[in-house]
Amino acid sequence: MSNKNTTHSSDTNAAAKFCAFWGLVFSAAAGIVSFFFWLLVKMGVEISWSGTVISICNLLSMLGMLVGVGLAAWMYVRGKSKGWKIVFWVAFVLYILGILGIFHF
Repeated sequence: MSNKNTTHSSDTNAAAKFCAFWGLVFSAAAGIVSFFFWLLVKMGVEISWSGTVISICNLLSMLGMLVGVGLAAWMYVRGKSKGWKIVFWVAFVLYILGILGIFHF
């Protein structure tokens, strides 16, 4: 029997899968709340703060996807060459800037 140096990739894969799943669930829940308020506005229900709720839910939905997809994407890229990691970080930063640009914070 040989003593091999093993990494605990199953633990990190489990964490990535956990974050991907719950990021998707969180994003879907925020999206549904946003859609519900949007639908109320389209039906003529006047709620003065509905625009704020819709914006916050959309932001939370995007952040949930950022956590879920971002972590899974990093798990894919982390063992690859430096070029892939640069592409990941550029895309990650552009996504965050896109979120900030959409909501004008």
